[in-house]
Amino acid sequence: MGNKKGKKQKTYQFPSSQPSPAKTPAMAQNTPTTENPSSFSSNSSNPSPSSGQRVQPEQMSLTAHAHIQTYLNETGKSKLNKDDVTAVLRLAQHLRVFGLLSAVGYLNQSNAQEGKVRERTEPVWKSLLGQLIEPNNPPNAKNLMTNVVEMASQKPSEYMAAWRKSLILANHWNFWARAYQEEEKCKKTATPTAESN
Repeated sequence: MGNKKGKKQKTYQFPSSQPSPAKTPAMAQNTPTTENPSSFSSNSSNPSPSSGQRVQPEQMSLTAHAHIQTYLNETGKSKLNKDDVTAVLRLAQHLRVFGLLSAVGYLNQSNAQEGKVRERTEPVWKSLLGQLIEPNNPPNAKNLMTNVVEMASQKPSEYMAAWRKSLILANHWNFWARAYQEEEKCKKTATPTAESN
């Protein structure tokens, strides 16, 4: 009889171990709240990305596409050449390694050593970074640097959010720059085949 009571107590212990699945939804509910403070708004109308909204890849891609389109309109081009695409790729690398303030500072350097590189790089960087900081009214290089320096010193959290936004946008800038790149290789390969036929 005592053994039967012992078995009954063991059977009653099994249901008590079931609350563990109930803990997992609570843990799943806590995960978005920890991610939200580090995320920021992806709306292009808000230059200060410090709200608690989650970044939407679709909106960031549309914003990057608009930035590339604005650069094309500014330069009067319909396609980007190799130098333009290379400048976009260099901007993405510079942002990852050195940060947003360094990229803006590069626009204000008066170095003659990198003459050709600067001529190819500066217009692209100025357009994309200007639209990143002030989408509606992009500033010139000096005002852009002043705004970013003030943001970094007076509002460091807002600066870090802007830097994170620039890193996400850089991937989309790269994609759309390649999408609008001139197709020079296709033209070169197409002409010999036409002549041979």
